[in-house]
Order: sequence, then C-alpha cells, then structure tokens
Amino acid sequence: MGFFNRLLGRPASSTTTTNPRDTDAPELDGAERESAIARLAEIRQSLAAGEGESWELHREAGILHERLGDPDAAICDHESALAEHTQYGESYNRLMTLYNTKLSQSSAAGDGDGINAWMSKIDELLATSKRIMRENY
Repeated sequence: MGFFNRLLGRPASSTTTTNPRDTDAPELDGAERESAIARLAEIRQSLAAGEGESWELHREAGILHERLGDPDAAICDHESALAEHTQYGESYNRLMTLYNTKLSQSSAAGDGDGINAWMSKIDELLATSKRIMRENY
C-alpha cells in the first residue's frame, strides 16, 4: 500500500493498474484486422518504392500497428515519422502515450533497466519538443 493510499484511507485493492493494451485506438474485429494488415503491406510497398511522403506513411503504419496491438512496431514507425518530419502532431502525441505505457509496464514489473530506458526516451522526446518550439516560434 502506498503512502497516499494510507493517507487517504484507501484499501490496498483500490489501486489501479495499467492494461498494456490500453490505447486510444479501439480493438479491431476480424475483417478490420485483415484490412489493417493489408494496408500495412501496401504501406511497406510504398515505402520500398519511395512513393508518397514517407513520414506520413510511417505515421499511418504506426497507428495501424498500435490498433493491431503491436506497440513496439508502432513506436518504431512513429519515431521514424517524427525523425523525418519533426513537428507536433499525432506521431508526437502517440509516442508520448506509448512511452508512458511502456514506462508503467516496466515499473509494474520492477524492471529498473526498462524504467531507465523509457525515461531516457521520454527525455529525448521532450528535448525534441523544445527544439520544435525554438524552430517554429
């Protein structure tokens, strides 16, 4: 039981835990899942061929991976999108959400190395935020 739970008189069972599949994106049913997988294949082909804006394709792939329940691939795609086109937007927001989710999972597992790794990722993202602010304003 944590300090604030004892202070507020809450029982130990009232603490909340984070679900690793908690995202803003809804779960997909069978047909939507197949459609998302097909769209991911199209995106990969477009990226390989150099068609379209690659940062937009990476952003879309990240969103699809997130909806399919693969946060690691989503993080990779959102990082690629942000690296190619540094701006506030969906990739930045989703990265922060995914990093915080991973951080809470590492914390719940007691993984000190994971906590340090995700904290450094969050720090890098915040540094990117500062750089965006300096460049645009």
